[in-house]
Amino acid sequence: VIGNNTIKMGANFQKIRFSVAQPINPHGSYNFNGKFTSNPGQSFTGSGVADFLANEMNYASLSDFFNIQDARWYDAAFVQDNWKTTDKLTLNLGIRYGFFEAPLEKNGDQAYWNIQSITGPGEGTAQFLLPDNQKGRTLAPLFTSDLKKDNIALRYSPHKSLALSQFTNFSPRIGIAYQVTPRTVVRAGFGTFYGGLESIGGAPNPGYNYPFSFTDNFPSPGCANGVCPTNGITLENGFSKAIASGLQNYISTPGLVGGQLHIQTPYTEQYNLSIEHAFTPTMTLTTAYVGNVSRHMQVLTNQNAPVGLVGPNDNSQLDNPFPAFGGAQYDRYKGTGSYNSLQVTLQKHTSRGLYFLATYTWAHAMDDTATPLNGGTHIFRNPNIFPIGSEYANSDWDVKDRFVFSGYYQLPFGRGKAFLNHRGLVNQLAGGWSTDLVFYAMTGNPFTVSPDNAGANGAGARRAILVSNPFSAGGTAPSSNAGTECATSTRNINHWYNPCAFANPLPGSDIPDTQTAANPVGNPIRSPGEALKYVGGARNQLFGPGYERINMSVFKDFPTVHSQYVQFRADIFNLFNTPAFGNPNGGIGSNGGQITGLRSLGAFTPNSRFVQFALKYDF
Repeated sequence: VIGNNTIKMGANFQKIRFSVAQPINPHGSYNFNGKFTSNPGQSFTGSGVADFLANEMNYASLSDFFNIQDARWYDAAFVQDNWKTTDKLTLNLGIRYGFFEAPLEKNGDQAYWNIQSITGPGEGTAQFLLPDNQKGRTLAPLFTSDLKKDNIALRYSPHKSLALSQFTNFSPRIGIAYQVTPRTVVRAGFGTFYGGLESIGGAPNPGYNYPFSFTDNFPSPGCANGVCPTNGITLENGFSKAIASGLQNYISTPGLVGGQLHIQTPYTEQYNLSIEHAFTPTMTLTTAYVGNVSRHMQVLTNQNAPVGLVGPNDNSQLDNPFPAFGGAQYDRYKGTGSYNSLQVTLQKHTSRGLYFLATYTWAHAMDDTATPLNGGTHIFRNPNIFPIGSEYANSDWDVKDRFVFSGYYQLPFGRGKAFLNHRGLVNQLAGGWSTDLVFYAMTGNPFTVSPDNAGANGAGARRAILVSNPFSAGGTAPSSNAGTECATSTRNINHWYNPCAFANPLPGSDIPDTQTAANPVGNPIRSPGEALKYVGGARNQLFGPGYERINMSVFKDFPTVHSQYVQFRADIFNLFNTPAFGNPNGGIGSNGGQITGLRSLGAFTPNSRFVQFALKYDF
């Protein structure tokens, strides 16, 4: 403490370790599907059990066993000055620095795929990084030839983490509190907050790359001239031949895990402005604007997706930028988000046994990605055609309006109260009673309406196209889904929205097959404007039903000795037994818009009304 300044400072050092033991298929799997006991060309013939008894296998797979032991440093330091400049003005000034190290595998058992450019089908350039301590490891000739074929340079790095950390995470913080009048205070704040530990779960993890993790596939070849060979594996010998000759010799189209070489730490800029006014010594009203923007959020995309849409019979694998490899998990720090809200709070502090708090929030949250741990890749139509920013729409957790009221009242009866202030039986019956009540109501969460026709080859997520007011009944179905039954009413459990308000994107069958021996990649649709016709519009177009609840409790205290007492309480959840409906089926077909389930309220929380009683002894 120096005069009117109170200075705080500190540092934080954390060595974080986390282990992943998640082998893909270490015991192997065998598949018998009836191929060899069926009549060729005739459906619903053959038996997988019969193939098994005949020891004629269609497909098998086997992966290695691995254990990834990751570690990283998180270090931080801060300094903050709370400066009371005058009797009416206080400033909070601070800055924080954070270092989030890129994860590294303790033994160097990881590899990192980093893209330099993607210019077209089969026209990508990249590098495949391994730590220097892996220079003596033998790589399968099949894998190295695939790298060379797809212009992926094999490199060794002196950085054990392979990806490069960011060192510029400085976070300024400022807060202002000003007393306009003895009953009115204005507050404002701004701060930058870095958060490098995102919810990504076990993937994408560079330890999942070859040669540390891989899966061998053993499919049977196709039939020719009435002869259908098996995959060559028998039950009595299993994978012994493949193991003896080296499992790495059987890898095919392996997946790739990687991301940006230079990591950008995700951060949020938060800001607020509020006015608080005291009407009475116990009653205050606060009105506030609260918002934030998020930048460099982690985005998981398949950057080896086809560079365009192709015909239904074309092989989209040939239109990947790296066609010798399979799907890829690529970590990009390109996601953005925003939140803006108006928040109003009326609070009555406890006096004469009464307390209540009422809050209303109007808010809007938007982003162009989803949390990776919740399957964040599902929102992208095709990351090699459409930029990430084109997915900017309502967040999955967006709630436009929310109102909450909570109150507590201690009844004025019994000993020491305004009425029936007596001892004995009167106090035992009438004294010590109190009750509380919580009411909350909110509008629904957004959801996506999906098309009901077949998609284009090479498309990721596809969505229906909004063409009219979805909450207007009747109308005529668009020509793309002419058989759709229009809703006679909306906002009910049978028809929350009108399916006729949506059109299907163009079916993938409209794209001609153009791949030939002379032109193996064909002529994929690469223009975002043209491809948009086949993948549809925005996600989270509509909002589902809202949610409201009243919970109530009644308490009764029975004094014992000194200040001790026994408390009886009864809690009633969902007092009026109001159902909480979930989002409708987001489709255009026969059940499009129909609500078939209830909102998930969390573990062990029933949807219907329930009551519980309890006794507690306080001593």
